[in-house]
Amino acid sequence: MRSNTEPYIDLHCHFLPEMDDGCKSVEESVKLLEEQWRQGCVGIASTSHYYAHESIAEFLARREASFAKLRAVLEKVHPEYVDKIVFGAEAAYHPALLRDPDLPKLCIGKSRYLLLEMPFEPWSPRILRDVQSLLSTTRIRPVIAHLERYLDLVDEDAVDTLVDMDVLIQMNAGCIQHFFSRSKAVRLLREGIVDVIGTDSHNLTSRAPNMAKGIQKIRKAGFDGEMDEILAMNEEIFQAALGAPEAEH
Repeated sequence: MRSNTEPYIDLHCHFLPEMDDGCKSVEESVKLLEEQWRQGCVGIASTSHYYAHESIAEFLARREASFAKLRAVLEKVHPEYVDKIVFGAEAAYHPALLRDPDLPKLCIGKSRYLLLEMPFEPWSPRILRDVQSLLSTTRIRPVIAHLERYLDLVDEDAVDTLVDMDVLIQMNAGCIQHFFSRSKAVRLLREGIVDVIGTDSHNLTSRAPNMAKGIQKIRKAGFDGEMDEILAMNEEIFQAALGAPEAEH
């Protein structure tokens, strides 16, 4: 049964079984997706972690095998979910990654959007140049995963440099729900930095789906207009992932 919350797209979720530190079984994956749909999810991106120690071809083969197991069950119990799933990756920054000719295969579905996880360390000028080079030399447009998690680690000038690029910024829905991170969420929303929202959910316990509550909290904090724009961008990226023409920004 669905809750009474508004519909949403989740572009950051680790629900594929046995791919990373997310769901550990097909059963857990199905339950996580059921919870997403109960909260109002109408489309979702699989964004399993990708690290450069594995070839992209190997990752894609593992991803295909993982979804085959999940799909066999979904088609029996929730066939309506299958066509609402698109595939990408949460690609961890690595200098070699950005020069890999197979990198576009990690973008979300048929889109040119790539969920990029920045290093959890100070960002050197080289790292920032690499991100800029990705923008200028390919059609890929990075979506920077959970920017709020870097704010205490990275020099503010480096954050400003990244934000000033033509990247999209994703915030986790849980950011505004927790006492110690709420001020970061409010700051990012007030400054108009957040373009995309995701759950970054991994399981049903410590990192459970929380989008419905996150949307409610953001609206209650006075960011109705910002929330509308964020949900619209999520929808735009999802439609591009399904093959719709991408809007120019």
